[in-house]
Amino acid sequence: MIGDRSINRNKSDRPRLKPEFWPADWLLEGLALIGLLFFIGYFIYHFPKLPQIIPSHFNAAGEVDAYSSKSSLWLLAGMTVFIYGLLTFISFIPDKFNFLVKITVQNANVQYSMAVRLIRYLKLIIVLLFTYIFYSTIRAASYPSGGLGLWFMPVFLCLLFIPIILYGVFSYKRK
Repeated sequence: MIGDRSINRNKSDRPRLKPEFWPADWLLEGLALIGLLFFIGYFIYHFPKLPQIIPSHFNAAGEVDAYSSKSSLWLLAGMTVFIYGLLTFISFIPDKFNFLVKITVQNANVQYSMAVRLIRYLKLIIVLLFTYIFYSTIRAASYPSGGLGLWFMPVFLCLLFIPIILYGVFSYKRK
């Protein structure tokens, strides 16, 4: 029967707690904010200096394969700020997240803390990713041989998916 499943589908009966901020949380939040401010400053400084046509897409090998107007960079900047804000907002409502294990009064604080820390980590990685893409776009616009580099995709995927997998393992072990 559906109601007997071990996963807590009804999020309304979950405890509403705010997980504690540990030093690692402060570090992740601080680095993400510094990264965002750096991105915005870097964007404001370099945008007027860019040519009207800039690289707008990189293939899997990190080479430029499409060009567009420099105004397209506003989309990248907007997405960076939007994703930062969205991830910041959702980190305040961990009781609404989907979890791999049933959330109880006994495990809620640990599960919420791990999930929110993962969100903070992902926020930092995404801000750094967009900053690097913007930096690479500027470099490729200035030097035709520039690009993301062959190593970009594997490194980015590892930085993104290894913590998600580890979170799943630790979450299940600490149910």
